[in-house]
Amino acid sequence: MKKTLGRLSLGLAAALLLAGGGGNVLAADYPSKAITAVVPFGAGGGTDRWARVMSSVGFDVFGTGMRVQNRGGASGTVGWKYMLDQGADGHTVLMGSPTPVIAALLEKQPPFDPTKVKIVAYYSIMKPTLIAPKDKPFSSWDGLVTYLKEGGKKLTLGGTITQTLGIASLLGQLDLADRVVLVPYSGTGKAVNDFLGGHIDLAAVTTSTAVSLADKSVSLVNATDLDYPENATGVLGNVPNAKKLGLKPFNPPRFIAVHPDTPDEQVAILSEKFGEMLKSKPVDRLIGKLGEVIIFVPHDEAKDAYQDVLAEAKKYLPMFQ
Repeated sequence: MKKTLGRLSLGLAAALLLAGGGGNVLAADYPSKAITAVVPFGAGGGTDRWARVMSSVGFDVFGTGMRVQNRGGASGTVGWKYMLDQGADGHTVLMGSPTPVIAALLEKQPPFDPTKVKIVAYYSIMKPTLIAPKDKPFSSWDGLVTYLKEGGKKLTLGGTITQTLGIASLLGQLDLADRVVLVPYSGTGKAVNDFLGGHIDLAAVTTSTAVSLADKSVSLVNATDLDYPENATGVLGNVPNAKKLGLKPFNPPRFIAVHPDTPDEQVAILSEKFGEMLKSKPVDRLIGKLGEVIIFVPHDEAKDAYQDVLAEAKKYLPMFQ
């Protein structure tokens, strides 16, 4: 009888361990291999720069490393679909932005449902920045507004969907959106090449890209209500944001996402680890050099805020149809 009770006690203890302590076991064993960060754009753009800076401390944070994989194409939908195709392995994350969300919603037969995803965290707010050549009548914000109001030739504005949308939303508030022709690109790098080659008049880019092109262009405005960090201001000059111009800002988030079937325990661990990564001094220093700012929002808050991204994306769809 005592042996039987002993076996029952051991069995009960094991059951309680599995029920209540499973998360500890998971935490000890996860991740079991390197985290793959899928960048749904080509190399050299803002998202790619962020991912590579973050991966520099991948071994310190995850113990297994973090590798960056570029899967560009179709405005980010190729990379998003690739992430989903890996299944809920817990080791593949997407470095996301609203661009693939809007691109998918524009398709009659979308390659994926952007509502079916789990958001690990937000890590920054993109600052869509409008750049122009240095020697044009529209090489300042006031000059651009005057030029467009005077009814000259329409200007071409290129960039990823998110970046061009941010600038177009400002021009729309001035009833000038129809004076520019939006040219969506699948990645910032391609838009920059065409801008430098004179194939498009204006480009909408990330802060880090604007900083890298400061000797070849002039920055006119950033579409958010946020200021650039001091080191970016030192390079770009006093660039106004939407709020300072009395316009409604456009604040698109950068986020990390995983397959919708990924266990909540793994999502929570990823959120914690990415938060640790972004708080590290090397990442903070390198991101600052890019002229970017870390704004970390953990999983519990970010998953709700993502619903706002979907609502905003749907609101602006007509501009691309």
